[in-house]
Formats: sequence, structure tokens, C-alpha cells
Amino acid sequence: MLMEQIDPRREAATRIIETSRLLRSLVEQRLKPYGMTRAQFATLSRLERQDGLAQHELAESLEVQPIAMVRLVDQLSADDLVERRADPADRRCNRLFLTGAGRERLKELADFKSSLGSELFEGIGEDAIRQVLVTLGQLHSNIKSIQSADAATVKLKKASL
Repeated sequence: MLMEQIDPRREAATRIIETSRLLRSLVEQRLKPYGMTRAQFATLSRLERQDGLAQHELAESLEVQPIAMVRLVDQLSADDLVERRADPADRRCNRLFLTGAGRERLKELADFKSSLGSELFEGIGEDAIRQVLVTLGQLHSNIKSIQSADAATVKLKKASL
């Protein structure tokens, strides 16, 4: 009896999906003592790197539905961690900025980020981590290309109806 060959691409995709789910769950669990959700943390972290993003840009970069982003920013704004400012070039658009309290909260979470990173990559060398980053970057690019092609195909089919 021949054993079925396991497709390494399919196995890798399955492992990435499973690992992503586990990581999201772990981060959510570890953030509870800080009174934060993973989505709130991701929002603050993105604004730390790119303060002043438009609300729709932030939603797109975090792959969150715009209505969910509105609720998320409402909560962060109520907690005085983020502020909305009108975009001077487009009155329909809000730009998001970390407040002083938001920056302080991120400083409080610095140990969280550092210790989680150390735990996650325990026993994995720098070269392996760099290779994972290259591979994940290529996968990300491939997925974006596939999504663009799929969207173009759907648009073309709708136009021909």
C-alpha cells in the first residue's frame, strides 16, 4: 500500500493558518491583564508606526471592516488613547493620532511585546527568523496578487452581465 504523498505547500498553508489562530488567541489572552484586546493593541501599534493615518487607511491596513474600525476607534477615543482630527484636505475624512495617554499605554506594553517575542522565537536563530520573514513577505505578496486578480475577474464578470 502506497502512502499518500503530503503536499508540502498544502501542509505549510495549514500550519500557517493554525499558527496564526494560536498566536491570535495567545495575544488576546496575554493582553487581558492590560485591559486591552488584540484589535486595540494592533490599532495603537500601527498608529505608533504611522501616526495620522486616515481611518479608512487604518481599517484597510489592519484588514478590519470600516464599521468595526469606527467602533474600535470610538472605544480608544473614549479611553483617551486615540484622537480623531479632521483631514484639512478632505473634510469627509478623519485622521487618527495617538494621544499622550496612548503613547504611555504603548510604553507600558513594551515588556509585553518583548517577552512575548522572546517566548515565541525561543530556540530559533536570527538567520531562520530572517528567512521566515522573506518567505512570509513573498506569501503576502502572492496573496495580494491573487486577490487583485480575483477582484478584477469578478468586476469583469459583473460588467459583462
